[in-house]
Amino acid sequence: MLMERVAEVIRGWPYDGSLDRYEAIKSGSTLVNGDWVQKQSDNTVDKAGSTATAAAGLVIVGNGDSGSAAYAGKAVVLWGNFIAKITSYAAGAYAPGSPITIKNGVVNLGNGTTDPVAGYVLDVVAAGATETAHLTVKCA
Repeated sequence: MLMERVAEVIRGWPYDGSLDRYEAIKSGSTLVNGDWVQKQSDNTVDKAGSTATAAAGLVIVGNGDSGSAAYAGKAVVLWGNFIAKITSYAAGAYAPGSPITIKNGVVNLGNGTTDPVAGYVLDVVAAGATETAHLTVKCA
């Protein structure tokens, strides 16, 4: 099925025990569905940087998606315990079971040794007439 959003949670949110929070957004940043964020030293969130990390959360609704989120200056962020279909990932040879890490606000293929593991690939789906190219990932 064609995806309507960059990230679609298929298990764990909103009712099955995901670790979600409303997080203040760093001043001047615009976050949207599918962005991967990290906590900043001032207790806000911003897109993950260029260093691989597992300490990242997935934005479900950000100030670039919703007027109410923009007014509040907060985003709904999932910090773990979910399965999601995502289109926000860097190029790579993904396969079921591949470790993922987060860099530059998107999922990247982990090297399995030195990169911190944020989760694992469950499915790799190619683009088609009725499918959006995406990964299904499980995040701890």
